[in-house]
Amino acid sequence: MRKNRFLLNLAWELKNLFRFPFPEILLALFTFMMFLWSPSILTGNMVLDDMPWQYITRKVAIFSAYWTGFYSVEAYLPLAVLGSIFATLAFAHEIENGLLKVHLSHPTSKRAIFMSKWLSCFLALFTTLSCALLFFAFLYVPQNGFYMVMNSDMVPGILVLAALETFFVVSVTVSFSLFSRKASISLVGSFATLYIVQLLSARALTFLPPASFQKQSSSMFLSLSPFASLFGLPQFFAVPLFSAVLTVLSYVYFSRRLELA
Repeated sequence: MRKNRFLLNLAWELKNLFRFPFPEILLALFTFMMFLWSPSILTGNMVLDDMPWQYITRKVAIFSAYWTGFYSVEAYLPLAVLGSIFATLAFAHEIENGLLKVHLSHPTSKRAIFMSKWLSCFLALFTTLSCALLFFAFLYVPQNGFYMVMNSDMVPGILVLAALETFFVVSVTVSFSLFSRKASISLVGSFATLYIVQLLSARALTFLPPASFQKQSSSMFLSLSPFASLFGLPQFFAVPLFSAVLTVLSYVYFSRRLELA
């Protein structure tokens, strides 16, 4: 019964979030990325003479996936806007207008409600970002689509990068929404926080998002170990660990400390 209630909660939350015009949002995000500079041939300084075709397809697929992951940085701010909206609707707005008390009146647990809300935000953002990145990979340089298909392990790598970026955005926006408990503060404050993080990463703190996504993309697709340098380890693992800690703190606060008037 608890499992069925969780699935019902998740279905309701997804239906609530997917009322937004996602095709238009995807089109806008993809159009934004299409105007970004990108090399027409993603082979770097490779010399392709006398190389087996398997090696060539592998190398081109790696570079295609790398540049796709690299441009996930450009999608950071649009994703931050969506994350702020979805987290505010799922948590702060329902706390403020009393709808959350209606959810809690049903035979369910706070854990199930939190997980359904958090997962719905994650799935909505992950779907949006993944589709935009895959469109970019397969359509921006169409001739590389063949190489991506021939090396199918590149696509899961792109999805992992999308999941890591989404994980960070959702963890920040949901925690801000919960602790603020006000829709207006949540909407503005969570986006402002993500924007300030981007400004800091652009200055010097490259272990912060979205600059850290470049390091993750290099490590995954260019076979660069995160242990290659003294500063490689925090650049690769700091953001996922921070996101996990923030998510746990949000869950503990929601399930044990949150009191509704």
